[in-house]
Amino acid sequence: MAVASWLVMGADDPEHGFPEAAGQAGLVSQLRPLIVELSKPGDLVFDPFAGWGTTLVAASVEGRRGFGIEVNPDRADEARRWLKAYPGQEIFTGDARKPPLEPGSVDLVMCDLPYFGTNLDTDATDEGQFYALREYDDYLAALDEAFAAVANVMRPGAHAVIAVQNRRIADRFVPLAWDAARVLGRHLTLGDERVHLYNRRTSDGDPMRTNRSHEYLLMASK
Repeated sequence: MAVASWLVMGADDPEHGFPEAAGQAGLVSQLRPLIVELSKPGDLVFDPFAGWGTTLVAASVEGRRGFGIEVNPDRADEARRWLKAYPGQEIFTGDARKPPLEPGSVDLVMCDLPYFGTNLDTDATDEGQFYALREYDDYLAALDEAFAAVANVMRPGAHAVIAVQNRRIADRFVPLAWDAARVLGRHLTLGDERVHLYNRRTSDGDPMRTNRSHEYLLMASK
């Protein structure tokens, strides 16, 4: 079946939205088609950067088991409260580089990376909090460790979908998506990229700045 390289995203399904995390959680409707395409009912879907648990909600709706890691204890607790309505899902509080899963046990990996330079959890003291890393090389090194750990728990033939954008930090363009792809390729076989497009307003001004209304999905397999 032919697959388009890009998709225009609409609003999320209100039945599965998480109002408390508006603007911070991903779209359940964005993830469900990918889960159906890349896994089977009963499979284990792993999100190493689970956040509010959006991936696990989508996994439950589509009849998959979900396991997520979230380093922020308060965010993990909020996710657990949300996930009470969705059976078969588990959030573990910990470091994405140390997943408590058996090697070869994961059928599908889906995550949205914690973006470098984001003003979130910057004062965290836990070494597993990627948001708190202020040096880009340190961030990429941590990402390398996380991808190695993720690859270890994937079964042969399993797929991974990593959502990431390039970044504009102050006056600096940071090619995060492209660097993340390079790091990911050390541990998994890169397959292709897809692009999700969002309806975001534009403004006149600097021709070197855009509204950043697109997100890359890095597609890989073991």
